[in-house]
Amino acid sequence: MYGANVVIFEGILAFYHPEVLKMLDMKLFVDTDADVRLARRLRRDILERGRDLDGVLKQYCNMVKPAFLHYIAPSMVHADIIVPRGGDNTVAIELIVHHVHTQLQLRGFKLREKLANSYNGQPLPSSIYLLPESPQVSGLHTFIRNKDTPRDEFIFYSKRLIRLVIEYALSLLPFKVKEVVVETPQGYLYQGKRCSTDKICGVSILRAGETMEQAVCDVCKDIRIGKILIQTNLNTGEPELYYLRLPKDIKDYLVILMDATVATGAAAMMAIRVLLDHDVPEENIVIVSLLMAESGVHTIAYAFPQVRIVTSAVDPEINEKFYVLPGIGNFGDRYFGTEPSEEG
Repeated sequence: MYGANVVIFEGILAFYHPEVLKMLDMKLFVDTDADVRLARRLRRDILERGRDLDGVLKQYCNMVKPAFLHYIAPSMVHADIIVPRGGDNTVAIELIVHHVHTQLQLRGFKLREKLANSYNGQPLPSSIYLLPESPQVSGLHTFIRNKDTPRDEFIFYSKRLIRLVIEYALSLLPFKVKEVVVETPQGYLYQGKRCSTDKICGVSILRAGETMEQAVCDVCKDIRIGKILIQTNLNTGEPELYYLRLPKDIKDYLVILMDATVATGAAAMMAIRVLLDHDVPEENIVIVSLLMAESGVHTIAYAFPQVRIVTSAVDPEINEKFYVLPGIGNFGDRYFGTEPSEEG
């Protein structure tokens, strides 16, 4: 369950497994009068399924009712609340909703806020790989960090830096390398190496991660690209998963997970969790970003120690809007030209 504050687990045998019972914070049994249950079954099976009255009654008496009395009714002992009359019992529903709201307030569910203030002053983890410093890298950062850089130049220099980061990330992946001999146009033999990149998949965290897709496609011929859309809920301020499209056999690939910037690491954690739930081994994931905050790096490394983290720079702080400081502002807005106007 990605980004869910409340998870409802429902079913007629929901209380069967002891391990599931331990996980439930609140256990409800929705009870309905036996006559009402029979009337509903008759109406459904005769009107909607075209069955005859005798067949429905025979099944009910011989199978449905005994099964309920033997398997379902005894599970009521596990319930914290038994709700008679089901959805018609508005008083019970209001009490349940009130209890859920109270529990959320007591526990707190502002994950990003907690992540932003964690790991202050700790050394960077061993799983991070920083793009080697050079005058070129420093110059590119100067362009993209400058608030006065025109959008066309911001895009141009961002693409150059993205390409460098992607190339560096690829150098860290374990390729299948074999010795080969080729003939040059001059008729000479050249002893070289051939690397296999057919088992690499790119996955972008939309929307900013999409800006890195072209660089991956430029250096890995015919690479497959997946997408994960994670956006911040405006009411809670927390990331939520809205959409994903991944290759069916992604578990067999080395995955380059792309996001332009990582602040708290909350969205990156959710995306990594999605990949793990699709059976991608943790050690086969590399998350690549132009810029990360220290807290985001620590968050990812603590939760997923085998995931390699690649970036061109790590900045020390995050502000109250979860922007990296000194940072580059909202990368997606600057790249796609969706920054709010000064007049607005």
